Amino acid sequence: MKKILFMMRNALRAASPGTISLNRLLFIAIGILGFAALGQSTRKNWFEVPQPPLGGADSAFDMIGVTPECMPVFQAMMGIGLISLAASWFWRRQWTILSTIIASVLCIVPLAFPYFVMLRSPVVSAEAAWLQLQHDNLLWLGGDIYNNAEYGHRGWKSKVYLIDLPQQLAVVRLPSWSPWEIGLDRCGDLLLWLGYSNAFCNFVGKGWVMAIIGSQLLLLSTLQRKSEFRFSHAGISIAIFTSGFVFAALIGWSLPFRASNHVRRSAEHCSQREFRASIRELDKAVALLPVLGQDTYYIAQRGVLERQLGLETDYTRLGRAIELEGDARYEQAYSLIGKLIESDDPAIRREALRAVMRFAIQDYNCARFESSAERFRIVLRQQPCNLKLIYLMQLQGIREGRPENVYAMRDWMYEASSKMAFGTKTIVRAAANQHAVLAAGMEGNAAAICAAQDRAKRP
Repeated sequence: MKKILFMMRNALRAASPGTISLNRLLFIAIGILGFAALGQSTRKNWFEVPQPPLGGADSAFDMIGVTPECMPVFQAMMGIGLISLAASWFWRRQWTILSTIIASVLCIVPLAFPYFVMLRSPVVSAEAAWLQLQHDNLLWLGGDIYNNAEYGHRGWKSKVYLIDLPQQLAVVRLPSWSPWEIGLDRCGDLLLWLGYSNAFCNFVGKGWVMAIIGSQLLLLSTLQRKSEFRFSHAGISIAIFTSGFVFAALIGWSLPFRASNHVRRSAEHCSQREFRASIRELDKAVALLPVLGQDTYYIAQRGVLERQLGLETDYTRLGRAIELEGDARYEQAYSLIGKLIESDDPAIRREALRAVMRFAIQDYNCARFESSAERFRIVLRQQPCNLKLIYLMQLQGIREGRPENVYAMRDWMYEASSKMAFGTKTIVRAAANQHAVLAAGMEGNAAAICAAQDRAKRP
């Protein structure tokens, strides 16, 4: 901050008092704000996903934030750019063409961050996509909140059956069409392949926003000299920004098509019973897009191939457990699943916990509440921000007649949703308070009913 004030004082001294215009002061203020925002971006998190500590979460307050490995690199790049930009001003005591070039490059750097997070940081992006998926699982028209909202209002529906099972995970969708078929209807996929997904937007931090705002303000500041706007520098800036963005976007868009080709070749080798070649093609696809290694399809396909080769891995064990589950041999399946929860592979752990959640829902539907509660708690310790799970545990508290569990999960819902940037978090909080109304009714506590109703109206 002292350096910023020193620069402002020198800028004011550079012109005589009679020649300082309002336009000049405005651009000085823009530059100072840009330096401040960019400086703060190097200190604040750009992306953070809530996760349990190493031993699991015992309460809603045990959660920690996990950041992608690439974040310090981007923060360092912005810091170096900030220092270089300041040095270019001190060199001539004014903004030069070099300053404009540096500021233009700084504008591109934060825009590339979502790609490296969502497609090149597989574990963090998969966790973010999984939490996003559970949120969507609750709120879509066939989800639990919509189907179970009338629980306390219709006597004929005395029991709630959780029919909406947790969905498969796919952080990024591979194209099934050629690059020559790109149209406006493909814009969603194009943005997704650059990392701009709902999961990224819901876990993005203030640092990334400040980096974008600060770089844009500094670029605007470098385009002014005294009281004149330099259109020649603006043209250079537009050319650098456009060419850099287009070049980076083309590289980012090409990788999903190349990965899709490898997946298709893997399927062809598998149909010809060339299983080792099929695995090699899958590995090539994951090398291009590391996030594919977290995909439910990839895990299942690799398990099939390794089983055909006679290998005994976590992938084959998970595949065998799912087969046993499909054959209604639930106890045998769960005995395998229980061991995979402690796997060293995050993708295997996530799929195993998804299977535990399926078993818990089945127990709940069959009124085996003791078993379902135990399995729900297993998942909750490893996924404390799973909103769907918290909602289901509230429903179980209602069916068991345990209002204290309903209240505890309501508080857990508030704490978990506070760590996410979902625009619809008020809906899940309102639903949690509606359950608290039912729990208060079980106790015959009129004051608690009114309090929960008020919180449901203003969650």
